[in-house]
Amino acid sequence: MLEYYQRSKGLFNPQSSEPFKLSRSKLELFIDCPRCFYLDRRLGISRVAGFPFSLNSAVDTLLKKEFDIHRAKDQQHP
Repeated sequence: MLEYYQRSKGLFNPQSSEPFKLSRSKLELFIDCPRCFYLDRRLGISRVAGFPFSLNSAVDTLLKKEFDIHRAKDQQHP
């Protein structure tokens, strides 16, 4: 199953004489986590995507609903 998810393009090859191009985001990845950079650029194993801010979104939605109720009644929030 690992072979299915493992990339083969854009990997660093130490035997290549061609210059290896890096994007700004890959440089930032190296600064943040050198091991993650190695896994990504040398072995083709991408970094796990971050979690969405679902708790923040839920709190924001609840607060907006509550304030909309008070606006409809033309009241201040207690």
